[in-house]
Amino acid sequence: MLFSKAAEYSVRAMTFLALQPPGKLTGAREIAEAENIPMPFLWKILHTLRRRRLVRSFKGIHGGYELAHPAEEITLNDILAATDGEELTSGCVLGLSECNDRNPCPLHDTWKNIRATLNHMLQQTTLADLASIARRRLRKRAS
Repeated sequence: MLFSKAAEYSVRAMTFLALQPPGKLTGAREIAEAENIPMPFLWKILHTLRRRRLVRSFKGIHGGYELAHPAEEITLNDILAATDGEELTSGCVLGLSECNDRNPCPLHDTWKNIRATLNHMLQQTTLADLASIARRRLRKRAS
């Protein structure tokens, strides 16, 4: 697994929110049930996403969560950086503290190219792209 469980759940929760009609507030329980995410873990994730200003939350009987920005403006990189930080796309693949072009680890050159491709994909893929794919899959299942 390339990403942490928190990152995986964050992407799934954010994609679920992107699939909701504009203006609809979605409760944490609805997200948890739809995406099969344990509630305590989801609350933690939603708290992090709210702090990073990726979602907004509203309290009260009609409260819930919604995206803080249009899905077209939120990248996969934004979501992953909120949960996993920048380590995946900036650190040494072997976890060495001293790894650079002058002092490379055995996988440095190979990982450098993979990392550049991965960074590009994460920065170019939006939440709207993920929601579009999810919508197509849901329509396929319904047919």
